[in-house]
Amino acid sequence: MEAFATPLPLIRPISDMRTKLNDVCEQATLAQEPVILTKNGVPAYVLMDCKAYESAEHRARVLGALREAEMEERYRPESLSSEESDESLQRLFSHWGIDYYAEVKA
Repeated sequence: MEAFATPLPLIRPISDMRTKLNDVCEQATLAQEPVILTKNGVPAYVLMDCKAYESAEHRARVLGALREAEMEERYRPESLSSEESDESLQRLFSHWGIDYYAEVKA
């Protein structure tokens, strides 16, 4: 069974921001991955190239939209015709004592 190789995270001490800023920025740009900056050996900040960040945000939005579509499909597998929708809304409005057709025309 083959294991999927995941890249190791890029980790640098935060002091590199002061002494080797250009190197850190170049590494983030070339890798197109987040660079984790540590403070006293503990992860404290993340530095990302702007294009990598925008790409990650775009992926997150697309995945969120896909998850939302999957949830809608899962919990509402059948669609309603216009007539069925009108009947359902009319029953609901009549339960509240509201004339559905008067509200639709307003």
